[in-house]
Amino acid sequence: MILNPFRIRALAVLCSLFIAGIALGAAPITAVGPAEHKAAMSERKLAESLMLPAAAAATRIALPSPSDTERGLVKAQNTKAGTVQKQLAKGLKGRPLAIGYGRNIAPASQRISLADLAWQTLPDGSRAAKLQIVSPDAAALRVALQLAATDPDLSVRFSGNAPDAEVFGPVPANTIADDTARFGVFWSPTLDGDVATIEFHADAGARIGGVTLVVPRIAHHVITGAALKSPDKTVSDIGTSGACNVDVTCVSQTTALANARKSVAQILFTQEDGVSYLCTGTLLNDSITSGTPYFFTANHCINSAMAARTINTYWFFDAVSCGSQTVPAYVQQGSGASLLARSEDWDWALVRLNAPPPAGAFFSAWNSAVVGQTATVSVIHHPQGDLKKWAQGVSPGYQAFSDGSSFIQARYTTGTTEGGSSGAALLTLNGGGFYEVRGALFGGLASCQSLSGIDVYSRIDNLLPLTRQYLTPGNNPSSTVVAVEFYNAALRHYFISTAPAEINDLDTGVHVGWERTGFRFLAYATQVAGTSPVCRFYRAPAYGDSHFYSASPTECTATAAAHPVDWVYESPSVFYILLPNTTTGGCPTGTLPVWRFFNQLTTNHRYTTDVTTRDDMSSQPSTWIAEGYGPGPYYPIMCTPVGS
Repeated sequence: MILNPFRIRALAVLCSLFIAGIALGAAPITAVGPAEHKAAMSERKLAESLMLPAAAAATRIALPSPSDTERGLVKAQNTKAGTVQKQLAKGLKGRPLAIGYGRNIAPASQRISLADLAWQTLPDGSRAAKLQIVSPDAAALRVALQLAATDPDLSVRFSGNAPDAEVFGPVPANTIADDTARFGVFWSPTLDGDVATIEFHADAGARIGGVTLVVPRIAHHVITGAALKSPDKTVSDIGTSGACNVDVTCVSQTTALANARKSVAQILFTQEDGVSYLCTGTLLNDSITSGTPYFFTANHCINSAMAARTINTYWFFDAVSCGSQTVPAYVQQGSGASLLARSEDWDWALVRLNAPPPAGAFFSAWNSAVVGQTATVSVIHHPQGDLKKWAQGVSPGYQAFSDGSSFIQARYTTGTTEGGSSGAALLTLNGGGFYEVRGALFGGLASCQSLSGIDVYSRIDNLLPLTRQYLTPGNNPSSTVVAVEFYNAALRHYFISTAPAEINDLDTGVHVGWERTGFRFLAYATQVAGTSPVCRFYRAPAYGDSHFYSASPTECTATAAAHPVDWVYESPSVFYILLPNTTTGGCPTGTLPVWRFFNQLTTNHRYTTDVTTRDDMSSQPSTWIAEGYGPGPYYPIMCTPVGS
């Protein structure tokens, strides 16, 4: 419920909205240079180790060997064919590269009383116990855990059984409890080998009685996140990129290239069902060089807060020397990320890593200017989960799609991209001697078998107006505010807010159960010529516990008159936005339509600028009813500024 805190903090919200819009008239920042990440001493962690010896007794859950059907799941994920124009344009790269599948733990083995584990007292008086999960022939495992809030002095470490397997942790047990409350499960870091060890450590005096751990499933990976070769040639030859790919270390090592490659990481993430994937992403600098680890990739890779939370990054996974197959000294980080913003139609995603990148990483430059036709473009990426590769070519221009989106094209003269390259940044060389990010790999038809095929990339200039608060803090030339969308899975409700204080409360759990969807659109904090105030109503819990927005003063007045009890009139102007032509439904130049749909089953409205989302709701008329202006088939309700 959001009504009461909103009223209590109304003045603070209005003030914060005013502050957010004070940069009216400021020259827009359209490009930012690179910066090196210099890790503070507090970030330099010693290698962790388990508290108990390998021979210590452990409770074991052993799964049977995977069936042929299970083994075929990854290949099936990687060979799905597109059916519509935009999907066909993606080719087989327009999806993350699947490398693992979910396996459910037998119901009888899922619930474990922590008190029943084989606890051993350590010299300092604390205790430790371990649980092991076995999935035969796995190259790596992730384990889904569920735990209720527990003693703050209980922590967890994780490790695999592969040679030199890294130990992750200690992770507070209540971090697992927090993820359980937010997402239903906590996913362990990726653990190399087919045995996952989960070690619990309780400080002296910590209470473990009555604490129950639930292990619903594991993710069985057919390769590790940093594998050079696929152990299973039935899985689309994962880890063995085509012969035309070029190791980044085989390219003349200019300072610009040396720095650019340090900003690129392979990412491994896991969806709710345990299916795990690989993509590529890039660390972005911001205009104040704050050191905040903003990470840029494709929406078809990271499309939810849950997926972002499960991110493992693999840094410096580069060939030791040109053509070398030696495993490099890469760095794996398993702290996940927070979803900030994304676009389904334009296929970009921006997240903030939950931990600083490793020492030596680089924050990439970026530029939102138009990429000129025949401009030289480059890409640094991890095809098929392989060592970092390099491709270079020219841009033939832009490719437009029927949903209104458009993407930057690239045709390579050296190298190519493949599955696993998704999300890799398209780069151009700045005259100042550094590479700038211009977009991220959406998909395409280039391959070693089709060297003249064209790839398509998302556009930084589409992302920038919606993410200036992160990438250019304090620079808001169009004086816009961002309406951020949230979803509550328990209520099955969507909600939007432009109020920074309210958004922070939702992000930090003051209002339990809300997660960002990543979708957002622009509005105004104060009235601008041609805009209308947007009223907000709150539907009391007895009638549905939901919110309603309208930019029509007539509709606001009519709603207040017709629903004096069930809809509480919270504010006449939470933000300002343009109305479409009420007859044609058309939006003015420089704006985009916002569509409003009403969910008949949950008494909830959803507002979106995303065509894919609009079409999905339109295809469910028994659930969603379109509300807006014009003759249809789609009915805009507001018009959002494109921004700058």
